[in-house]
Amino acid sequence: MRVLLAVLMCGVTPVLAAAQVAPARLPANDAIIALGWAGSDHQIHDERRWHGSLLVGVRGGHYWTDHLKTEVDASWNSPGKDEVYENIIHQGGYTYALSDYRATDVRVGVAQLFQFGRNQWVHPYVGVGAELVRRDSSLERRQQSRTVFVQNRNISVDIPAASERDTKVFAQAILKTGLKMYINEKAFFDTELKLGVRDDVDHLLWKLGIGVDF
Repeated sequence: MRVLLAVLMCGVTPVLAAAQVAPARLPANDAIIALGWAGSDHQIHDERRWHGSLLVGVRGGHYWTDHLKTEVDASWNSPGKDEVYENIIHQGGYTYALSDYRATDVRVGVAQLFQFGRNQWVHPYVGVGAELVRRDSSLERRQQSRTVFVQNRNISVDIPAASERDTKVFAQAILKTGLKMYINEKAFFDTELKLGVRDDVDHLLWKLGIGVDF
């Protein structure tokens, strides 16, 4: 009887061992390409305006533990366009001129993320970090005519064309949250909401991407 039990145990033990599924190996790195929308705060003369634009971005991350991940992010915004009013004083009278404003942002940042869960199909995450923003903008004023009220009468004023170019580089803090949703063991979808903060909220960004662990 003891010999029979020993033989049965020898046969069953390999089967039980094969039936046990080892925890999936945590990926060392991941890479994501994404499309989305960004709204940014722009200072134009003495006026502040929010502009929305499409964006494309790439991200790469490295996992230090099951939950801690460092991520580098770069994105480019399509040109934001707007028509703005410029106040003009002529001989003590006030009028305005119309100009076309155009701006493009390039952003590069780094963030530390905390990812919830392990070996699940959906991983929520939150993160904080910082980024550098390069903003190239232009202000194009067409030649135009306006009427100015001066000395109790209206006079016609020709406003000449003008062009301004400006490049600014500035840093800001970022806050982000999102979901990493696996399609299979390696590929996943990623959706993210990010805030950029200087004196107040500078930009709001949402994007949807596809990525792979490696």
